[in-house]
Amino acid sequence: MTSLLLALGMLFDPGDDASAALARRLQKLRAEVSRSVVAIEVERETDPDGRGTRGPVAAHEDYYNRPKGPTSGVIYEADGFILTSYFNISGGLKKDGIRVTLADGKEHVAELLGFDEARDIALLKIGATGLPVLPKADFSKLAQGLFVALVGRSPDKEIPTINLGILSAMNRMERAAVQTDAEMNYGNAGGALVTLSGELVGVACNIKPKTPWGQSGGVGFACKVAEIDAVLPRLKNKEHIVAAKKPFLGIRPGEGNPEVEGLQVSEVIKDSPADKAGMKKDDVLTELDGKKLTDFESLKDVLAEKKVGDEIVIKAKRKAGKKYDDKEFKLKLAGAPDQP
Repeated sequence: MTSLLLALGMLFDPGDDASAALARRLQKLRAEVSRSVVAIEVERETDPDGRGTRGPVAAHEDYYNRPKGPTSGVIYEADGFILTSYFNISGGLKKDGIRVTLADGKEHVAELLGFDEARDIALLKIGATGLPVLPKADFSKLAQGLFVALVGRSPDKEIPTINLGILSAMNRMERAAVQTDAEMNYGNAGGALVTLSGELVGVACNIKPKTPWGQSGGVGFACKVAEIDAVLPRLKNKEHIVAAKKPFLGIRPGEGNPEVEGLQVSEVIKDSPADKAGMKKDDVLTELDGKKLTDFESLKDVLAEKKVGDEIVIKAKRKAGKKYDDKEFKLKLAGAPDQP
C-alpha cells in the first residue's frame, strides 16, 4: 500500500499528503460514478446458483452462497437500459421479480431483455428516461498496471461502495474482459469498473460460487465496453446467448523447457483428446495447425479460433536420450468438461 500511495502521490500537488489526496479523489469519484450505478434486488422461485460446490458447511455458508441482499448494475443508456452480471439475475425469476433502485432512491420494476452467458452480462429495461450515463474509456489509452476503481451498491443500496485496484491483465475470458485486483464480491458484481477520471472500463462480472478463486480472491473481471457494444443490439432484441462448449485439448502447462522453444506439458489429463492421441508429460508442443506455439497463452489464442469437434494437428518435440524426436498428433477437440 505504501508504494501505491507514493505512486498516486505523484498525481497530486507537491507537498500534499498522498493518503489524504487519494481519499479525496476516491470520495469524489464515488459521488460522480455512483449516480450511474444502481442497486438490483431479485426474487426467485428457484436459485441453482445459490449454493456453491462446498455444500451446506456452516463455515462456508456466507462465502459460497449467493446472499439475499442487493447486487449492482450500471446505467448504460439514458432511456432506461441497465447492464449487470448475468449471474446476478440468473435462476427462476418470479413475475416482476427484478427491482432496480436508482441513486435518487426511486424504485422501478425491471424487465430482463437479453443476456450473454459467456460474457456474463444481462440487459435490463426500466421505465425511465434522462438517466446519467458514464463516459466510456478509450481502450487505446489503457494499459496493464493502470489504477481503476469498482463502484457498487451493496449491502446498503443507499450507500455506494468503492474499491481501488489496478488493471492486472487486459485480455481475459476469451479477450472479452479485463482483469483487476480491485476487490470484487457478490454485492458489487455488476457494478462499474472505472478509471480514476470516471470513465467506464467495463461491467464487473464472473463472480459466482463455482469460480475456483472464489470471491475477493484478487482476481476479478469486467466485461469490456467494446464487447458490450458489440452484443447490445442482440440483448435489446431479447436474445438469450447461451455459452457454447469451449474446445478442450486436455493438457496442463509446465514451466518451460530451456532447450526447446514451445509449450511444455506438465500433465496430460486422463481420457482427454491429448491423452487419446498419445501425448505425454514433458512433451514440448511447437505448432497447432501450422501456427507457432510458444506458451500457454499462444495455445489458448489458437484454440479460441476452433470449435468442438474440429480435427487438428499438433507438432511436438519429445526427449529421447540426449536428443529430441519430432512427434505429430492428430486429434479431434472435445468440449470442455463441466466444472465440479
